[in-house]
Amino acid sequence: MNYSEFSDVELIELLQSDGDFNGAFTVIYDHYYPSLILHAHRMLGDRDLAKDVVQEIFTKLFQQREDIHIKTSLKSYLHAAVRNRVFDTIKHAKVEMNYAEDFFTYVKDYGELADEQMCLKELARVIESEIEKMPLKMREVFELSRRQFLSQKDIAKLLHLSKNTVNNQIQRAIKKLRGNKLLHT
Repeated sequence: MNYSEFSDVELIELLQSDGDFNGAFTVIYDHYYPSLILHAHRMLGDRDLAKDVVQEIFTKLFQQREDIHIKTSLKSYLHAAVRNRVFDTIKHAKVEMNYAEDFFTYVKDYGELADEQMCLKELARVIESEIEKMPLKMREVFELSRRQFLSQKDIAKLLHLSKNTVNNQIQRAIKKLRGNKLLHT
């Protein structure tokens, strides 16, 4: 069957069917991959990262093909998915940068570390231990914020809490971590 002659709507229908969805997926991939790479590369300035982003989009498209409901054109849908994934990637990179800056500030403020590897492992162990000691709701909010990188608004919605409660829980968790004397030795 020559899938390249099918419209995007027909390809999506084939992709979602129990039949030969691989052929439809291959045509979609071959047709949109180059423009999506270009789109992601323009936003990120890094070709390898752009390839990773586009690959994630196509992996998700394939894995969730039966549940996808496209209300716009396939081209618009894929470009929006790439744009959103790029924004998530940039947001994640900023969070990682903030953690790195916080760590280096900590190192500068509390002296040079004798054995960096051992100290890092011990610091991570102590932090994990302190997080585990937090009350359940505080720990849940903190982990969604710091490990899942969800916004306070998203956490509030997910846990059915007010944004103010989420903010307070995060601030208390940070205060609890900063108050641990083992983290300051």
